Amino acid sequence: MKLLVTAFFMILAMLPAPGMAGTLDIDVTGVLGPVLQGSDAIRLSGATFTATGAIDASGVPVGISGGAYVYDLSGDVQITLGLLTLTGYNPELILSAPSSGPDTAILDFSVTEYGFAPVVEAFLTLPPGTLNGPGVQPFSASVSEPDSYVTYALPGEEDVIYASLGITGNASMGGTPPASAPEPGTVGLLAAGLALAIAMKNMKKKGHSR
Repeated sequence: MKLLVTAFFMILAMLPAPGMAGTLDIDVTGVLGPVLQGSDAIRLSGATFTATGAIDASGVPVGISGGAYVYDLSGDVQITLGLLTLTGYNPELILSAPSSGPDTAILDFSVTEYGFAPVVEAFLTLPPGTLNGPGVQPFSASVSEPDSYVTYALPGEEDVIYASLGITGNASMGGTPPASAPEPGTVGLLAAGLALAIAMKNMKKKGHSR
């Protein structure tokens, strides 16, 4: 019996740990305004802003700067701006969870529409403790101006048109990893547990037969 239990724990030690699989949805929704800096040349103040995308639930940072982790998203970001539907290219998500003060999530991307290519950044200030470190993780929080804002920079004929507008709404990262197929580590763990249970049951039967 001791040998069997020892073998069971040896199997557990060799199994890969179950990990988070699939992707997590990213959703930012809010109303823009007021204008905090610059000139709102394209009159976005008062417009509804949404950004939706996805990130690998097991994603690793592509960069680290001052405690903030930078991640590439899984594909483009879909944007609605008032009545417009746009696509955000080359999106990145930057997460920061300092030991004191608010957490932050920054979503930046570029848009190419109607011959223009503005660079957009949504800077979202989250309540302290929203994030458990700067890793990829589910979260949901309300955001509000002026601490949270959206900026855009649009090259003009003579100068760069820049504006920073507050955003009030919600930001979340969540979703359920696919459950159709357990992780390799989970399969091995279930198999090892089942084998141990069967072996113990057989040993009890042999003991009673004596």
